[in-house]
Amino acid sequence: MAGLGKRHISLPDNSNHTEISAALTVEYPKQENLTGGWPIYKASGGSGQRKLSVIPPESEGYTAKLLKSSSNNGRHMLFIVPLQDEIDTAPLPFDAPEFSKMPKSQCKTCGQTLPLQALALHVETCSKPDSDQEEEESSSSDCLEASAPNVPSPPLISERCPICQVMFPLDFIEIHASACGERQCCELDLSDIEAIDDAEEEAGPSGTAFQTTPSQNLTNSLSTSSSALTDEEMDWKTVPGPIKAADLYRQSVLKDFASEKPLYMHIDLRSSISDQESMLIAFYKACNVKWACPLKTRLEGDPAIGEGVNRFLFSMITQKLKCGFHLNFGNTHTTRFFDGEPDHLVPSSSAHLVDSDLFFVAGRMIGHCFLHGGPPLSGLSPAVVHVISGGSAETAVVEISDCPDLDLLQKIILLDGDSELTPEEKECVNDLCFSWDLPPVNTSNRRWLYERLLHHAVIGLTMRQIKQLRKGLKDTMLWPLLCQRTDVLPVIFPREINDVLTQECVLNSITWPSMVKNNDDDNDDECSLEDQRRVAGYLRQFIENASSPELKALVKFWVGWEVPTTSLKLEVTYSNLPKASTCFETLRLPSRYRLPSI
Repeated sequence: MAGLGKRHISLPDNSNHTEISAALTVEYPKQENLTGGWPIYKASGGSGQRKLSVIPPESEGYTAKLLKSSSNNGRHMLFIVPLQDEIDTAPLPFDAPEFSKMPKSQCKTCGQTLPLQALALHVETCSKPDSDQEEEESSSSDCLEASAPNVPSPPLISERCPICQVMFPLDFIEIHASACGERQCCELDLSDIEAIDDAEEEAGPSGTAFQTTPSQNLTNSLSTSSSALTDEEMDWKTVPGPIKAADLYRQSVLKDFASEKPLYMHIDLRSSISDQESMLIAFYKACNVKWACPLKTRLEGDPAIGEGVNRFLFSMITQKLKCGFHLNFGNTHTTRFFDGEPDHLVPSSSAHLVDSDLFFVAGRMIGHCFLHGGPPLSGLSPAVVHVISGGSAETAVVEISDCPDLDLLQKIILLDGDSELTPEEKECVNDLCFSWDLPPVNTSNRRWLYERLLHHAVIGLTMRQIKQLRKGLKDTMLWPLLCQRTDVLPVIFPREINDVLTQECVLNSITWPSMVKNNDDDNDDECSLEDQRRVAGYLRQFIENASSPELKALVKFWVGWEVPTTSLKLEVTYSNLPKASTCFETLRLPSRYRLPSI
């Protein structure tokens, strides 16, 4: 509507710069007023984002032969970019010369003749002349007076966006979902709601139709749905502390889907490990799944049911993501999704994993585990976490420890320092530079090449994997939390050094057996107070001297995963082996344990 956009221009082969300028001015009259020059650019690259590169003019300027060769004989689009001025993008009147070649048609409502491109926008806002509206109002006034004056309007049917968890009208949800997640959901200003309410009051009961735009429908929907949210559900945006914010967000999402149809997960423990993992991957590859719905896991071949089975599932998922799956990709016994040192893990560069959408599955696993309070995936590189959470790849701070490929690392580390490179080392580095479209190494660009090679080895080679992980996180409704509370990233992706379980945390969560004899209870199966004190003392002594991995193994046996609950119950019973009721968070230790006699 500003008179700009794509045009198809035919030029003779012998056209010079002046003739080309005249032809462009005919198609773009606004170009006549540009001062300061305008080079022509062409698009290069791919992968959904193409950068523009300038077409250098010849000594006499642009010629038709140069433009045809640069555009592959007219198959590729060229772009005019002013050097100093800015083109006015304000909409033009319908009789502007830019629209003279456009086909025109007449509006059936107002009778105005408009270009087809403008007519499509005009019919959405066109209204009948005032005289016609007055006739319709006068003819329908009797019917309106006879009708009930307080008949409520039909309710606005809305649906919740699965990504940002905001209610939208059904006629707008598809438009919103196509762009949701690539940006933060903007906060709604109360003045917009008041302006719409005022407009509705001005319309009054006259019977004229009040036509709203999609943004106004969105505002009305949000104003009605936000009042239904409790203070607790809104606190996650402002509550101090990332742990509390993450917990409140998790509770609010699970509460919204508590009445939805549960998800059913079945794993046959009698089958091989690879078959169990295939069931797991198939479950997280399913389409159109609401991952915040209640989860019911069934272990075939095991009588266990309930919340403890869910904890076992999430513990197994986190362990598989860190240590690898027993899937034979590339003649390997174990396929790892993440490679590298602890706290410097990066996604595997395997193209087969990307082509199989397995990092999309991994993102769903991470988000689903977080929604249900499971153990987090720790040890990821901070640079990878920065890009996964929506940060720019260029601003990611990459360390030398983040490079998991030892062959690449040996070549890149040659550039770190000021020592003279031998001819063999220089040739080795140049081969790597040429393979990644970088210039050869010299004295002036040595440090720059070191940073670019390291960045490409860590981020550039894994961008497809990172995008799939981000898509999986969005699918599990984690994106609103990541966008509005960036401080929760250490909670969702903790460092390995911080993901430890302390003795105090476990001891403070234990509910110890009562050491008071209940005379009213004649239970012959109850152990003596001496046995209870002795076995409870052994457990306390073990916890006080155990390492973090040992404590995690104990808690996992106790409740089903490595995260201690608020109430770990301990019982001392007459039995031969320790037993745990993970659903009831109860550990039962045999009373027969005694220190060996010396």
